[in-house]
Amino acid sequence: MTPVPPVPLRSPASYLASASPPAVAHSAAAGNGANGRVVAPALPWNGRYYDFIAGGGAREPAPETVAQRLMESRVFVRLYENVMRPFFVRVFAGPNAGAPTPAEEAKLYVDLLAIERGQGPWLDMSCGAGGFTRGLAEARRDATVVGLDISGQMLDKAATQLAELSNVCLIRADVHELPFPDAVFTGVNNAGSLHLYKDRDTVFAEVFRVLKPGGTYVVSTFAESRRLLGRVFTRLTGVRRTDLPALPEHLARFGFIDYDVRRYGDIFMARVRKPA
Repeated sequence: MTPVPPVPLRSPASYLASASPPAVAHSAAAGNGANGRVVAPALPWNGRYYDFIAGGGAREPAPETVAQRLMESRVFVRLYENVMRPFFVRVFAGPNAGAPTPAEEAKLYVDLLAIERGQGPWLDMSCGAGGFTRGLAEARRDATVVGLDISGQMLDKAATQLAELSNVCLIRADVHELPFPDAVFTGVNNAGSLHLYKDRDTVFAEVFRVLKPGGTYVVSTFAESRRLLGRVFTRLTGVRRTDLPALPEHLARFGFIDYDVRRYGDIFMARVRKPA
């Protein structure tokens, strides 16, 4: 039985196009001559999370870069939170950058989103295996936290790790086409993933759309670097670094205000708001 989602969901156009032919519902009154009516496909619940990628019968998306392929590797996913992510943060941040530890980073997201003062719900976008989703959910057990990612491998691990948290809902979907109506979330957390997106302008527009008026968007990723090692890793992995000086104006074009940034070498955390 498909559970009722704790937040409103809206099937993306790509999912509707790929889903199996919708059912035809007929009137229960026999012989009334009523024509059948088309019913939208049921929400794609697979027992662990709502899957708007493969749940509609579509083929799995093909990763375009080395970094994206790693996110679907079982070995990489197993090592991601405790080994691989801290390693990449140190490499991309640079020496003596003072980058936060994973535990410190999790607390920063809770603070930047003002989780303890908000009402929710909250979206942890590109949540991976759910490390930061857990931090948000434990900070406000009376509010819903949605963890969303495109990697089935990551969400399988997240579903196992977060099983005891009743206020967490997991969704597999593309950040370029979020499966929510407008103005759903009090805040959106977007930790360490912007560099993986093909079209960040579409993502910024989608985040702005699903935020409630006055809602907060927190994003962290890698800034453009002059360091040789940073440039080499960028070329090898296919990550897309951010022009940090241009970011405030870039985000403002989508309507965001109150830009604030914290920088740790060549990585950063930025916070903006949707006007109330």
